[in-house]
This record gives sequence, structure tokens and C-alpha cells, in this order.
Amino acid sequence: MNNQRQRALSAHVAWLGLFVAALLSACSKPESVDSVALAPDQYVLKDIRYFVAPGDRVDTTTLQLKGSSVQNTGSVLATRQVEESFGGLVKTSQFTLDPTTQLPQEVDLNQYAVSVPEHWYGNNRFDRSIDTYPLSTIEQQKPYGFGQKSTLTVNIPPRSKIDISHQITVYRLTCSFEGNLENVTTGQRYQLKGNWAGILQYANPTTLLKESTL
Repeated sequence: MNNQRQRALSAHVAWLGLFVAALLSACSKPESVDSVALAPDQYVLKDIRYFVAPGDRVDTTTLQLKGSSVQNTGSVLATRQVEESFGGLVKTSQFTLDPTTQLPQEVDLNQYAVSVPEHWYGNNRFDRSIDTYPLSTIEQQKPYGFGQKSTLTVNIPPRSKIDISHQITVYRLTCSFEGNLENVTTGQRYQLKGNWAGILQYANPTTLLKESTL
């Protein structure tokens, strides 16, 4: 009887040992490479520069702004105080990539913001903006911040109307740009090149008065 109990106990212990060994082996099995989430590559934008190449240019146009009018229905000269304002102006920025540019598929250039040309000095010289704009092929806009305001005294003859209009000169630049997108881990660089187009600045604000009879 005792021998049978000892054999049964030995068999139970042996089975339990095999079970524990199998369990430890399963827990220590290395994970599949496919189940490990790899961190995405990180990129930084470097060495962005703008320059005027053959075919690039600065264009100037005259922008007509919102005006107003004052009138005098009386029989004596009237005087009105009118505020001159040149608000509502915007600065624009738009990039066009050279069709030969090759970038990693996971890169979205819209996530990178850069300063852009501003304040034309002639001789292919300009400053860079304090504000930054996405490196986007879609035109981006931000308030220009032209804060010039003044009060204009307008003399209106009897039974007359004065139409007041405002205009300002817009400088638009089309230039070339170059830069590098660098893989932070590998150091590999991808060249960026193409064109930038946008409003450089506004200048020469002008107020015009036109008189007509009521």
C-alpha cells in the first residue's frame, strides 16, 4: 500500500514539474519582431535659404481699399473729420516644390514652419519675417499688421459730396529656395528646392478725394 502511494506521489510530482517547466518556457518565449512597434523616424529642416534666380521677379500692383463718403446738404462750407485706416491687409506665403524633389513617404512638409522673405530693399536683398509659415503648397495668410492710422480734415462745399478712397502699393515676390531635410537618427539628408511666392510688403498708402454735386 505504501509503495503504491509513493509511486502515485512521485508521478504527481513529475507531472507538476513538467507543467511548471512548460509554463516558464512559454513566458520566456521571445516576442515576434512584427509585434514590436518601431518608433517613426524623426526629421529636422535645416539651411533654408531664399535667393533670386533668373526668371524670379518682384511685381508691384495697386490695391484699392474700402472707402467712404461724406456730404454737405447745406448752403455753407462744412468740415468733417475722417479717419484714414489701412487695416485688413494680409501677408501671403506659398511654396512650390521642384518636381525632382524626392522625400520619404511619411514626411508631411506642412508640419514644418519657416520664416519667409519680407521687406524688399532692391538688388535682390530682403529681410526674413518674424512670423513663420507652413512649408505648404497651398497659399497661407496672416495679418500684415499695417497699423497706420490718421485723421483727415475734409472740407465739403455746399450741396456736395466727397468720395474718399484709399489705395496702397503691394510688392509681390517670386523667388527660389533651397534647404535640407535631415533624418535625426541616420543623418541622411534630402534636398529641398523650388520656388516661394508671396507678398513682401505694402507701401505708399494714399488717400484720394473726389468731389461731386448733390
